[in-house]
Amino acid sequence: MTNKKTTGKKFMREADARILIDRKIREAGWEPEDKNQVITEETSQAGRADYILKDSRGRGIAVIEAKRFSVDPASAKQQALSYAESIKAEFIFLSNGEEIYFWDYKYRSEQKVATFYSQRDLEKIQNLRLEQKSISVIPIPEKYFKGGEWRIPRPYQKEAMQIMDKALEGGKRKMLLVMATGTGKTDVIALYLKRLFEAGLVNRALFLVDRIDLGVQAKEVFDEILKDYPSKLLYGGKQRDESSIIISTLPTLYSQLSLFTSGYFDVIVSDEAHRSIFGIYNAVLSHFDAIRIGLTATPSIYVDRNTYKLFGCWDETEQKGKPTFVYSIRSGIKDSYLAGYDIVQIDTKVSLEGVQYEGEDYNPEDLERKINVPARNEQVAQAYFAEEDKRKPQRPRKAIVYTVTKRHAAQLAYYFNQAKPEHKGRFAEIITSDTEDPRGAIRRFKLEELPMIAVSVGMMDTGIDAPMVENLIMVRPTRSPILYQQMRGRGSRLYQKINKKSFRIYDFAGVTKYFNDESYNPYSEIARAKAGIPWGTEAKDFVEEEMEVPAGFIQVAETAPENVDVIIKRAYVEVGVKGEKIDSDDYQVAWERQIQELVKAEPLVKKIKEGQELSSDESKVLAEKLNSPKYYFNEANLREAYHYPPGTLNEFVKTVLGIQQLPTEEQLYEDRINELFEAWLIDKQFGPEQVKILRLIKNYYIANRVPVEAFIFNEPLFQMQGGLNRVLQMFGEDALQSTLKELNQTVFVK
Repeated sequence: MTNKKTTGKKFMREADARILIDRKIREAGWEPEDKNQVITEETSQAGRADYILKDSRGRGIAVIEAKRFSVDPASAKQQALSYAESIKAEFIFLSNGEEIYFWDYKYRSEQKVATFYSQRDLEKIQNLRLEQKSISVIPIPEKYFKGGEWRIPRPYQKEAMQIMDKALEGGKRKMLLVMATGTGKTDVIALYLKRLFEAGLVNRALFLVDRIDLGVQAKEVFDEILKDYPSKLLYGGKQRDESSIIISTLPTLYSQLSLFTSGYFDVIVSDEAHRSIFGIYNAVLSHFDAIRIGLTATPSIYVDRNTYKLFGCWDETEQKGKPTFVYSIRSGIKDSYLAGYDIVQIDTKVSLEGVQYEGEDYNPEDLERKINVPARNEQVAQAYFAEEDKRKPQRPRKAIVYTVTKRHAAQLAYYFNQAKPEHKGRFAEIITSDTEDPRGAIRRFKLEELPMIAVSVGMMDTGIDAPMVENLIMVRPTRSPILYQQMRGRGSRLYQKINKKSFRIYDFAGVTKYFNDESYNPYSEIARAKAGIPWGTEAKDFVEEEMEVPAGFIQVAETAPENVDVIIKRAYVEVGVKGEKIDSDDYQVAWERQIQELVKAEPLVKKIKEGQELSSDESKVLAEKLNSPKYYFNEANLREAYHYPPGTLNEFVKTVLGIQQLPTEEQLYEDRINELFEAWLIDKQFGPEQVKILRLIKNYYIANRVPVEAFIFNEPLFQMQGGLNRVLQMFGEDALQSTLKELNQTVFVK
């Protein structure tokens, strides 16, 4: 995925570095032996060029300056610049075989990149500049068409785009937008991408999502607002088309990262940026030299340092994050763009004492034993309908129920349906990753009269756009403020068709009490009944940057489950809509047996067996077939069963067919640390000798799995390099301490 490691080798000669450079330019699509593409050792009055890369018409387009490993490649800038200018080559690469710098010398300073650019990448940049305009001269549209109607951009949406304009024109290529759920983040980014395309600043965009369902939702928006710029949803398999916008989940793109050069995309947008970026997926963003925009609804006091740094919004002096733009849920409510909310707390006398944690939140299996009690589930359904019967006007309201496990969801759906027998079991429906056609189930919930209640585990807590939802039923305890904010956000959208101005949270799990959240609703009798708190004066706006975290809140650590791609190893997998528990080993055996049977009759599995790559559309068809009620095999379940978080369906099929092997847990951990390290290193400006020491530190950590401290430099591995005194000479005491601290916090995570 990232550059192959050369730790432990000493490249004393420039010729040694060239062996690696030849390999890497070949990986980027160049043929070093083809003199119509690459020539070496070319001499002119300005000096000698190690490599000249040619465009499709045979003209020099880029110069590569090669240096031996012990020399910082950036030190050769002036030498390379003189030669590039003499032959009118617009781009320069500086490399010692391990590190690569790309220098678009008329427009930007040199940038460390993961790969060389392809011929097509370089010609793309040239072609864009023929008619390129400043982003600020492209007007923000007065209206845009979406959902069958013309819409007018809201003032804060225009402000967000104007602030991004200024940042981009000021040379900033990393931005973070913090906008509450329901404020139109996807609309803003679609309108902004359209302006970037029109300005000639970008040719290809990548939109990263947390789940494929959110990608489908985003594509629907892009197809309307960006109809002149086709988008493609990447399901896995081989990417064959050249769409302007690629929409993908992080695992799918990560599995294909070697197919893309660093210059392939011009802009990358990461939706729900707080949630999925860290761990091995950090390598995805760091792989590309592109404008980087993060979107999140998570309030800024809960966005951690890593996210801010990744999007260039961390202030080292003040030690705080400063997002490019912030628009909070309370601002949205006050400005009448979001629905207010009431909280109804119902105590069901459940004790969570003794429930174990996974990271910063409860262990689901442990929690289920406390929560999933039939009598309690029946009480939840009865209490909910009793409260609803008191409301005026009397009418059914769409609701989402947040549950602990699939089995818990199945039991609650049963009791909600028992309470409404006239609907013959259709009043409540389970929506989980094992639901047959989950996207169809969500669509049915949103558009049809029934079901009125969606009972969910993990499918509807983030990103789902369901403005018709008027009730949120929290039966799942959580100590994660990020998860709570995301769940609450599902009710915040206004909906004119039913005159929705507010929504209600039914809290059966003490979540709102734990987070000290209170009703915030200008239209509510409940809110007005809270004496002494005039509307709009509460101090608990979770997005205020200056606010201190209230008592009872837990800030999410940088290694919390929301921020790292770790699936905790469990002994079972929940499958089917009723959450049947199957031993992980048994699930693997069933999967392997099924694929061995399908290889005889299923054309797509046979195609994989024959060594052919599936297209993205073919991967989608196979995924839908395998996740039918007959099988319930899907990526989510397979990742848990095999304990392999980045796995894709195609990889799991290939493993059964003997085409490839999944890494062991030991290999997976080592790969994860290596990926984190390379992604961290690419944004740093260390010299070659410092990089050599840092790689030794990384290897020491992998071997010992303990936080690195200064004492490690007394170990023989480092004594051979001069020990602590030599390391202090290279880094300086303060810089060494801060570097080790940063490595422990952001790279060496378990």
